[in-house]
Amino acid sequence: MGTSPFELERSRVRSELPILRALCILSGLAVAAVAQDAPPPSAPVSSTAAVGAVSNPSNAELAEQLRMLRSEVAETRALKAELQQLRGLVQSMSAQQGPGPAGAPAAHGPAGTSPTGPVGAHEGTAAESQGVSNGVPERFHSGAFAGRDDPGASTERFGIKARYKYNDKATGPLGGGGYFSFSSPDDEFSLNVTNQITVDGTFLDRARIPTTEQGFNVPFARSFIYGNITKDWSYQVGVQGFLGTFNLLDLFMAWHINDYVTLRAGKGLAPPLYEYYGFSPALEPVITNSPLYQLAGKRPIGLMFTGSLWKSRVQWWSGISNSGISLFGNLDRNQDYNGAVDFTPFRGDGWENTVLEGLGGGVGFSAGKQEYLLHQEGVSISNNGESTTNPAFSTVLGVPFYSYHSNVSADGMRSVFSPHIYWYGRFSVLAEYINFSRELTDGTTKGRSTQRGYYVNASYWLTGESDFKGNGFQGYSTVTPLHPFIPSRHLYGPGAWQLAAQWSELNAGTGDIARGFVDTSNSTNRMSNFMVGLNWWPNRYTRLSFDYVTTNFNNPIPLSGRSPVDGYQTFWTRFAMFF
Repeated sequence: MGTSPFELERSRVRSELPILRALCILSGLAVAAVAQDAPPPSAPVSSTAAVGAVSNPSNAELAEQLRMLRSEVAETRALKAELQQLRGLVQSMSAQQGPGPAGAPAAHGPAGTSPTGPVGAHEGTAAESQGVSNGVPERFHSGAFAGRDDPGASTERFGIKARYKYNDKATGPLGGGGYFSFSSPDDEFSLNVTNQITVDGTFLDRARIPTTEQGFNVPFARSFIYGNITKDWSYQVGVQGFLGTFNLLDLFMAWHINDYVTLRAGKGLAPPLYEYYGFSPALEPVITNSPLYQLAGKRPIGLMFTGSLWKSRVQWWSGISNSGISLFGNLDRNQDYNGAVDFTPFRGDGWENTVLEGLGGGVGFSAGKQEYLLHQEGVSISNNGESTTNPAFSTVLGVPFYSYHSNVSADGMRSVFSPHIYWYGRFSVLAEYINFSRELTDGTTKGRSTQRGYYVNASYWLTGESDFKGNGFQGYSTVTPLHPFIPSRHLYGPGAWQLAAQWSELNAGTGDIARGFVDTSNSTNRMSNFMVGLNWWPNRYTRLSFDYVTTNFNNPIPLSGRSPVDGYQTFWTRFAMFF
């Protein structure tokens, strides 16, 4: 006679009963150990004794026993899930308390502080409360890559917070964008890293124009490391790849004497020309700087004091540096003075979010004795990125239109005066004028050479965004689109769209031509430039620009051996990222 299905099921259940009973007991003990204050769950009523006492149960009794055993298994599984939840809660509490006494706050620095970084940096808040900030797990913020088993101990050993942050307040080496920030819990030490990459497509209407910036090229690939050693001392190092060359842009340290005065020593941006020291050229509304860039102070080596007055409505620069423009060495052992002052009278104190908040202006100036040959081998924009002695004046594409003879030298005082005015908002305007004057000689004749120029920028945000207001010495910045285009996040907004235009002129004067300093075979004294374009920011880190540029000369000149021409046209595109 065969064994009935009920007998087979009873045998299987009897074989599993000891395992189930042990699992129930162990689970209950573990839960009680984790949550001593919580009442223990009700113990299930077991019928295993009855099973042992009945030697030959009926089919009805066996069915009842099976039902009760299944109930026990379900409760055991529930206890196991509860145990796992309690264990995770205990580990989370341990990570928050750290190695200190129970209830002590986590070692993330004083309440309300953040790693030292550019003013106006934005950090995640809701995500941080859930253990994640800007996509970085919280354990990386407070433990310098802490292990999962002991995050508190790792904080004790290293004490470094690591975060990725964003700045759109026109500060930092690039004047905005994303950056990596590493800092101690008390913010005494910080190290920040930011980058800028631009890829251009520059297409001219004439062949063989003498410039390297044509076709597809990389005009700016910049990386900066900056931060503070203590809250009183900061540093910055910046490098640049420029049209196939590699240059050191910045290398300085700064002593923050008090809240109003800072002393900087080393190589860095300096006045005059607000267009050059106020913002990155890749952040100007049009695709590049005006031709006035070659008259700027650029990045000389020296000492520079900076400060502010009247609740930061007045800002100033004042310092001395090597002569020449942005030279690593000193050609004549002389020093130049560089200074500037800027006013934003409607900054703060009830003027926030008003049309006057973004109104400001100022003036930059420079003076110093210079004695060197203009044509210096190995010193030019093309092979140094920043350095120049201005042996020629060129267009925005680097095409020379006014060139000095090789025997002409600077021999006397040079002075530069450059006032500017701006109004930032949804509609923004920036205008600047420059007067550049120096003594030149060819060994027999000496005279004062003067160049004058100006530009006017105008831009308008079609999609409702606004340029940062109240900048002072800081100009255009990155922008956060109101409706970004980020398909990976299922965001399909239009992004931020901006119309931009610039008109500029540079007049090299006629005095140098009359004195015989200039090669008249390929020179003309006045150049005008008009740029108009459209910018698209799909997100706050990325910008695509499309510009039409027309460059005109007051007299036709030969370009690269061709017949004289009075200008050329350029279609210019740029893809830029700030991260």
